[in-house]
Amino acid sequence: MKSELYEHLALSFYTDKHRHADSLYKGLLEEAKEVYDTSSDEETIDELGDVLWYVTVLANQLGVTLEEVMMKNFNKLERRQLNGKGN
Repeated sequence: MKSELYEHLALSFYTDKHRHADSLYKGLLEEAKEVYDTSSDEETIDELGDVLWYVTVLANQLGVTLEEVMMKNFNKLERRQLNGKGN
């Protein structure tokens, strides 16, 4: 699935009545902890999907796309590697 399609679909599930609408950062933190607490690969993949959903909604609220977040992260990783801080 392309990031643009995922964004469109994922954002359709967000409303201002979402339980973490007042603090999406808190929801993201909770989901990251759930990733940490998983006991199987399948469960980890499910929880990573929840993390991705929060990242998508937060990015949208900041006015950026997942593609922009991915490119910014790639550039950051590339700079680190070039500066000898890649690993």
